[in-house]
Amino acid sequence: MKKITISAMLLAASFNVNAALLDGETVTYQYYFPSTTSPYSNAANGDYVVGAGVEISNVADNQATLDISDTNLYIDYSNSSTWATSAFNGFTLTDTFDNIAAFTSVSINAATNLVGFDLSRISLLDNVISVNWQGLSFNENTVLSLDINSPSQVPVPAAAFLFAPALLGFLGLRRKAKTHA
Repeated sequence: MKKITISAMLLAASFNVNAALLDGETVTYQYYFPSTTSPYSNAANGDYVVGAGVEISNVADNQATLDISDTNLYIDYSNSSTWATSAFNGFTLTDTFDNIAAFTSVSINAATNLVGFDLSRISLLDNVISVNWQGLSFNENTVLSLDINSPSQVPVPAAAFLFAPALLGFLGLRRKAKTHA
């Protein structure tokens, strides 16, 4: 019976709600304009460890900040203007040390109110997210919020958390019943 109880406890311990995607990881932020081969210097380009608070204080030209959380990119604009039209006017976010599982999807969060922004302005390549907002206008109330996913993020249904303690309880009762018999 010990073997079954230990196995059940290991099974219960193996459930993982969501493996961390970006928390604690180092990402490289790089702004490009007027093409993806032209790094833009008036931005807070560099490596950042994802954690609490805003990571990028100057997205480009002091127009917005970028707060990176475990599964979200949140750009908060502080001025009114329009991104210049060009082949590429935006940023890339890259897994600096190749520790993050490849990004599988990016979705536009309902908090987004950047008019004209759609999924065609986002591209994914393994561990790189590119955002091209060329030609779009914004003001100090504009927000762009992107939810990101990778294969390592497998949500566990709530029932799994109910099942594990119930199984352990059942096995404990069975053991108790056998001991008294």
